[in-house]
Amino acid sequence: MDEKMLPKVMAISLSTWKEGSGIHTQTDLFKFWDPSKVAQIYTRSDTPNTPVCNKFFQISENAVIKSVLSRKPVGREVQNGIAADQKALEAEQKLYTQAHKKKSWLMTLARELVWSLGKWKTAALDKFVSDFDADVYFVPIYPVAYMGKIQRYILKKHPKPYVCYLADDNYSYLPCGKNVFAYIHRFFLRKQVKALATNCDAMFTITKIEAEDTDRLFGTRSVVLTKGIDYSRLTFAEKQVQKPVKMVYTGNLLIGRASSLVAISKALKEINKDGTVATLDIYSPTVLDDKTMQWLNENGCTYRGVVPKEQVAEIQRSADVVVFVESLEARHRFDARLSFSTKLTDYFASGKCIFAIGDESIAPIAYLQENDAAVIATDYSQVRSQLEKLLADPKKINEYGHKAFDCGKRNHEQSVVKKTFIETICQAAKR
Repeated sequence: MDEKMLPKVMAISLSTWKEGSGIHTQTDLFKFWDPSKVAQIYTRSDTPNTPVCNKFFQISENAVIKSVLSRKPVGREVQNGIAADQKALEAEQKLYTQAHKKKSWLMTLARELVWSLGKWKTAALDKFVSDFDADVYFVPIYPVAYMGKIQRYILKKHPKPYVCYLADDNYSYLPCGKNVFAYIHRFFLRKQVKALATNCDAMFTITKIEAEDTDRLFGTRSVVLTKGIDYSRLTFAEKQVQKPVKMVYTGNLLIGRASSLVAISKALKEINKDGTVATLDIYSPTVLDDKTMQWLNENGCTYRGVVPKEQVAEIQRSADVVVFVESLEARHRFDARLSFSTKLTDYFASGKCIFAIGDESIAPIAYLQENDAAVIATDYSQVRSQLEKLLADPKKINEYGHKAFDCGKRNHEQSVVKKTFIETICQAAKR
C-alpha cells in the first residue's frame, strides 16, 4: 500500500522515540509510514530524534512530580531533534538507576500516586490530540497503571478506534510472588489493562502463548507480532570459531537477568581455571550492586556498559556465541512468562549460536526449544555442563548459529511483519 494512503496514527507510549536509544520496537513498526501521519505522546524527559514521526507531546515524569505541589498544568508539544533539558534528564535517569538497583514496590505505588495527583490532564494535551485528529490510536499496554490512565483519558475524551500491543504479562498475579505491595499494584494495573483490552479494535501480542492467554481473558482475537528481519540482504556464513571462544551479551539486566549472567561467570571460573577457554563481554545500560558487578568483571567476563544502537549489530557479528538470559530466581521466574525479547530477533539475524538460560515454562525459552534454535540451560545446575559441551565443539557452535538464522528466516521475515501490522491498523481505522 502507498504510504500516503495509510491512516493517521497517534501512539501513546512510555518512552521517547529516539535513534540509537536501543528501544526501537515501535519505531521499526512505523518506518513504513509517512512521518507526517504519525504522532506520539510520551512520558519521559528526553526529547525525540527519529525519522518516523513529526509531531510529539511530552508529559515528563519530573514535571508531573513538581505539579503535585505547584498545581500548575504540565505537558508540552516538543520538536523532533532538539536538545533535551539536561538537568531534568539527568535527574530522571538518576531516579531510574536507583529504582533498578533496588526494586521497591512501595516506591512503585508512590509513583502511581504521584501520577494520580499530577496536573497532566490539560488543555494543551487536548489541543494536541484534537489538532492531529488521528484515524486510529496505537496503544501499547505497560506494567504501570498511570500509562493506562493517560491512554484511557485520551480514548474517552477523543474517541477513535484503537489497537493495543501487549508484550509482557501485565495482568496475572504470577509475577507478584509473595510481595503484598506488588499485589496491590497489580490490582490497580489489572483494572487499566482489562478496560483497554476488552474495548480495543485489535490486539497485538508478541508470542503465541500470550495470544492464547489474552484471547481467553478478554475475548480478543490477537495477532502475533514480533520484530521483523530483512533477510533479503542476509546470508548465513559459517566462520572459524575464535580461541578463546568469544561470547557476547547485549541488553538490559533487569528482572533478575543479572543472576543468570552471574551463573555463567561462576561456570567460567571452573571452565577457565587451566587457561582461558571463553570470554563474555556484557553490553548493558543497567548498573547493578557492587557484588553483582564484581562477578560480571571476573572469570573472563567484562562489563562494558552501554553502547550506541548502531554498534550493537557489529558487536553481535564479532561474537562466536550470543547469550540470552531470563531469571531462574523464584521472585522473577514469571516476569518474562509471556514476553519475547527483540534481542532474540537481532540474534537470529546475526547468524550466531545462542546460549540461553531460562525456565522452560516461559515463552521465549519454550520458543527456542520448539525451534531447536539455541543451546539451553533450564536450571542453574545445567549452566556449566551445557557451556562445557558447547565450548568444546566448534562444529556445534556453527550448527546452532545456522539453526538460529533459519528460525528467524522462517518466522520473522520483515515483509510478513510489515504486511500484518499495516493490514491490522488499516482494518481497525475503518471501524
